[in-house]
Amino acid sequence: MLKELLEIDKNDIITVVGAGGKTSLITYLTKQFSSEYKVLLTTTTKIYLPKSSDYDNKIMLTKKSDTFIINKGITLCGRYLNDENKVVGLTFDELDKLVSEFDISFIEGDGSKKKKLKGWKDNEPLVYKKTTKTIGVLDITSYDMYINDKNIHRLDKFLNICGLYNNKITLENLKNIVLKEQGLFKNSRGQKILFINKVENVYREKLAKDLIKLIRKENDTIDILYGSLIRSYYRKG
Repeated sequence: MLKELLEIDKNDIITVVGAGGKTSLITYLTKQFSSEYKVLLTTTTKIYLPKSSDYDNKIMLTKKSDTFIINKGITLCGRYLNDENKVVGLTFDELDKLVSEFDISFIEGDGSKKKKLKGWKDNEPLVYKKTTKTIGVLDITSYDMYINDKNIHRLDKFLNICGLYNNKITLENLKNIVLKEQGLFKNSRGQKILFINKVENVYREKLAKDLIKLIRKENDTIDILYGSLIRSYYRKG
């Protein structure tokens, strides 16, 4: 199972960044631990309010006192819900007061406007300082897609990081987004884990393996997994 491959333990604080499956990954993982542990589900940016079936308790700090009861299961926590029905995320100071109350914490630390790839502003991603594992999500179906604003969030930043080899995404682009200083693991803390998502057929698995070879030629410190959240298929890279 994915949680075993990720070697998640009690007291881990996990921040998920990137594009192409962050929310799905966090939803899957929180449910894996919810029967045994008190699990925090939150963000340092903004996320759409999850389905009610994806959490057990909800705490909005601006509407609660400083004391509240935390039970086993998944507790969604934010500052408040805005007009777009988004959960406005917690500051690092607020997280300092909360994480010790939970057994495992999952934090969405990046926004991508539902696009498959992105570039990062100077203050992004917002990775909490006590994070023990930073999981970077990369969508393998972004390979060979057109490089334009429709497909890539903050295209100008992306091009500064990855370069332009032709008008479609190459494996070299994807390698660069993983390894460049201003790329996927910018601001990361703790163990770095790359999860290549949407590997759902033989062709995509070959692409994932070829990408892993490119990454390994330049860096062997990042732990790599690939697979499919939809198909519950996971492998170490």
